[in-house]
Amino acid sequence: MRVISVDDEKIILEDFVDMLSSMHEIDSVEGFTDCDEALEYVKNEDVDVAFLDIHMRGMDGIELAKRMKVVKPGINIVFLTAYAEYSMQAMKMHASGYIMKPASEEDVRRELEDLRRPVQTESRKRLRAQCFGNFEVYIDNMPCTFRYIKTKELIAYLIDRRGAYVTNGEILGTLWEDKEVTPSLENYLRNLVGDMRGVFKEADLDSVILKKKGMIAIVPEAFDCDYYRWIDGDVAAINAFSGEYMSQYSWSEYTLAGIESRMEEDY
Repeated sequence: MRVISVDDEKIILEDFVDMLSSMHEIDSVEGFTDCDEALEYVKNEDVDVAFLDIHMRGMDGIELAKRMKVVKPGINIVFLTAYAEYSMQAMKMHASGYIMKPASEEDVRRELEDLRRPVQTESRKRLRAQCFGNFEVYIDNMPCTFRYIKTKELIAYLIDRRGAYVTNGEILGTLWEDKEVTPSLENYLRNLVGDMRGVFKEADLDSVILKKKGMIAIVPEAFDCDYYRWIDGDVAAINAFSGEYMSQYSWSEYTLAGIESRMEEDY
């Protein structure tokens, strides 16, 4: 989602842009204190949502919104203001949203979830993990192919751990449950790690694997993951959950129970 924000108060604008930049739904943010510069940007760039302060010196937000609608009819306008009396004008503009200052992340996310013209967001990340239903991992939207079937389960477990380092012993105990740990099994695990790292390295993605002596982790921020987006409260991810999580792996039931418990409490 590509977003701009316009406010003639520089400090307020910078704080708001910083907040927008931290939200996973938003791919790019540009801030403007000058309305003419903002309008010129909208003419020449793809913009999905414009957050506009209403009460500005010179051209106000209402007039700016009218001009933006002329050059970019499909743009979503969300007004921000400290003055409640502007709400009627905003409604007449068929705005996508209206937020009273100071705006919180919750306020912004609520408006983005209910835009007048919903935005089809596309992941900019090369790695994607599907956790709801059967687990699958993709590179550039193509399913990963590994030498060993168990390699995919290893990745699934590391994704489930969300960036926490896990020991070889923990992996062996989880993926093979009560099976006796032997030198042969330990060697097999080393082969799985090598298989995983080789596939990611070939795609120039080897930095997503973190290794210490006898420990390993993934960089969760490198993955577009439905489970991670669910944790962040993403509506699409919440709606995508249908009671299944990494269904092919028995150890995933612990996380599934936590998801179901939170769904009952929050939704």
